[in-house]
Amino acid sequence: MASPLAPDPSAYDREFTFSRIGMVQRRMVWGYMDHMLQMPGMRVLELNCGTGTDAVHLARNGHRVIATDLSEEMLKVAREKARQFGVEDRIQHQRLGFDEIQVLSIPPVDLVLSNFGGLNFIDADHHARLVDPIADALKPGGRFIAVLMPDRCMAETVYHLLRGRWSEAFRRGRHDPVWAGLSGSGAVTWYHAPERLIQTFSSRFRLVHIRPIGLFVPPTYLEHRFGHRTALLERLARLDTRFARWRWTARYADHFLVDLERIR
Repeated sequence: MASPLAPDPSAYDREFTFSRIGMVQRRMVWGYMDHMLQMPGMRVLELNCGTGTDAVHLARNGHRVIATDLSEEMLKVAREKARQFGVEDRIQHQRLGFDEIQVLSIPPVDLVLSNFGGLNFIDADHHARLVDPIADALKPGGRFIAVLMPDRCMAETVYHLLRGRWSEAFRRGRHDPVWAGLSGSGAVTWYHAPERLIQTFSSRFRLVHIRPIGLFVPPTYLEHRFGHRTALLERLARLDTRFARWRWTARYADHFLVDLERIR
């Protein structure tokens, strides 16, 4: 991930990537992304690639990926995944933080991807400093897809309110960052309003679409309560799909996907 305090790679894969909730949420992102990347051989720059699951998926679909992350431990796992799936020739792994995007010496790409909360590890002012480097990395008309945790989450709020945990129910709405843990590790995390992110990037991007990822599907830390209930998760995922056309719901999901097109 994008932070030096990122979770241990094995814990991240166990508790998010390969959790049933995590797989359901990732499937939603892939469904949207694959519909956009219909032409084979497109070039993708992935930020905060983590353990490389998205890069492998993209490469298996015929695309070329530059997968970057600040954590060398994450990249080690990502390289091994690429080798196991036989796509190492289509993925270039590179240790790179957000502030180093502009030093990349690569031809412009079709897509810049930041999946599942990498941009939650930095604040809104930091987002503003990324607008030009991300736009400059893209071809004219190229797309930037980011998946972040918003400053509201309906499922999380309801879950904690029913248990009388008032401070936990509304923790995302705090202006200060919070510590998001995972197996004894984690990172300082900011929760961002979708409208503010869109406004930040509006000088060089236009909004194509925004949709909820996990409006009814719960956060992955509830895996112990929902992970074994496969049929229920599938029903909740279908509800997510049904509500995806209502853009305002994105702010109340566990994550939101924003698709931005470079305009200049």
